[in-house]
Amino acid sequence: MDSLIKGTTVDVARAATMAALALLVAFGATRAVASIVVDPNATPCVSATTHYTTIQAAVSAATSGATIQVCPANYAEQVTIATPLTLKGVTNTTGNTGAAVVTIPNNTFSGAYTQIVINATGVTLTDIGIDGTNSLSSCSSASLTGIMFGSGSSGTLKDVVARNHNISNGSGGYCGTGSPIYANGATSVTITDSSVRNFDSVGISLTATSTATVKTTTVAPINPGSNCIYANAETVVVSNNTVAGCYVGLYVTSTTQGTVSGNTVHGGVNGVDGIFCFPVCTGLTVSGNLIFDTYTGLSIKTSEEVGGVTFENNDINGTTDAVYLYGQPGNTISNNTITDAQVGVDGVSGNTVSGNTYRTVTTLTQ
Repeated sequence: MDSLIKGTTVDVARAATMAALALLVAFGATRAVASIVVDPNATPCVSATTHYTTIQAAVSAATSGATIQVCPANYAEQVTIATPLTLKGVTNTTGNTGAAVVTIPNNTFSGAYTQIVINATGVTLTDIGIDGTNSLSSCSSASLTGIMFGSGSSGTLKDVVARNHNISNGSGGYCGTGSPIYANGATSVTITDSSVRNFDSVGISLTATSTATVKTTTVAPINPGSNCIYANAETVVVSNNTVAGCYVGLYVTSTTQGTVSGNTVHGGVNGVDGIFCFPVCTGLTVSGNLIFDTYTGLSIKTSEEVGGVTFENNDINGTTDAVYLYGQPGNTISNNTITDAQVGVDGVSGNTVSGNTYRTVTTLTQ
């Protein structure tokens, strides 16, 4: 009886599987999605059903939801993405073949120049490089953006590298108009595991109607007057990033909820604010950050707003004012470790201040 039951079960399962496969074939569900590959060489680095030699050609031909694989090479072109899709660089560390990098044609441009423009929702870029190296030696109203999210767009950047978005002023300085990653009125943008260096304006500047998320990303400028990360959205998540050498390390605004947590902010000789919120900051939690060598460690300045920001469990070192509240009430400052500061917490009136540890601090609170 047991063997009969077992055999019957197998037979039924096999019959059901064959019937399901027959239905899938009948309706074309097993048809493979075409593999789209970009490679400037005649033979692409991976096998391809469809092969293009430029990124823009592949993007223009792609249907919604497509994945485009981009082989290692320098692509001297501007790219506009108007369809939801994934642009993925082919990585091969064993072969030491480098990365897929978008560069500036002939290293020159005029006016406002953007290397990759995203005008669609649900766009993903991963393992892609953007190099803004250029030969300009005068500002001449020029500006340079690596990746721009346009109004109403949304997307994700993961393992993206942005380098050299700066313009020389011809006198040993910079124009201050180079932004590697920029969003203007996007609905939501997420950036993770990426690297942004050698820019002269704002490293990551996100203005979104819904959410702005930046995680586990390294940001460092070439120009001492630059800001590292700017997040302007109703919900902000800025966590576990490493930023260094910026005028303002992390600048958040327009938040009604969100977290700034686990970041390392090194101001250096040019650092003014480690983490700064202005002018609307309610429902924000700033916790577990390491901040050192800035003028102010944590600061908040609002206009006719009652707080609601929690600063807790942060480690703040080598500042003039570790926490500067600009006289705004309604915030909570608790369980922070403050070391080597002129003033520990400045502007305590109307705020809850408790459980903080002060080490070599001249004035604990005022």
